[in-house]
Amino acid sequence: MSVTTATTIMVGSFLIYLILRSINFYLGAFYLLILFIFAYIITDKQFSAFYMLLFIIALIIDLAIKGFSVVPANQTSLLGMNFKGFTMIIAMLIFGLALYVLINVISARVGGNIVGAPTLQVTTNQIAQNLRPTFVSHLGIIENYFAFVSFELLNFFGVMIPLVGVAFNLVPYILPVILVGLLMGIFHVAAYSVAFSLLLWASFAFMMFIISYIITKDSLPADFAHFLNNGIIDIARPLALVI
Repeated sequence: MSVTTATTIMVGSFLIYLILRSINFYLGAFYLLILFIFAYIITDKQFSAFYMLLFIIALIIDLAIKGFSVVPANQTSLLGMNFKGFTMIIAMLIFGLALYVLINVISARVGGNIVGAPTLQVTTNQIAQNLRPTFVSHLGIIENYFAFVSFELLNFFGVMIPLVGVAFNLVPYILPVILVGLLMGIFHVAAYSVAFSLLLWASFAFMMFIISYIITKDSLPADFAHFLNNGIIDIARPLALVI
């Protein structure tokens, strides 16, 4: 794998996604779906199929439930400043970069990456090798989308749950953030061989992602942070080959 080529493809792919989602959120989602159909062809089919299914389920729920949507707002407020258009995108990316730095500071202190990245096995084909970091980095965006849809679903219907619904009413947002954060933390520990001792920290990372989504009304900061985390991890580690 050529690090330069793999990095260029990964960054270029994210820019394509960024442009498409700025035109229409679901246009960006369609791009991700096409990307992982391609990933299914040249990488670990079982893993790629799982993520495509996860993404499609989240997309269907998002489109079906009219009471909420993860589509970003046209304008957002951050630290008392209003952003829209191109300045909003830049502000979201800077926020995402700050999230990524925070995650890595915590990871360094606790002795392990708290948001693990999957290991996709590819063929010996050079093109597939160079594309692997692109697939792995964009998986983070799909995970975030599933987490945000789950959060909105819990937040929307949580009040209808007997007994527990009282907590949803009294403390809005808090319980869904904790529950979805723990769910995604457990998923990472089980799927990516993240040390069990890091479970709470992995959950905390996803809680930060969801909080950033609540604050900005946009998934982009968390998406960029997760994209950077997964991509940098995958480019830095040795390539696993299937011969």
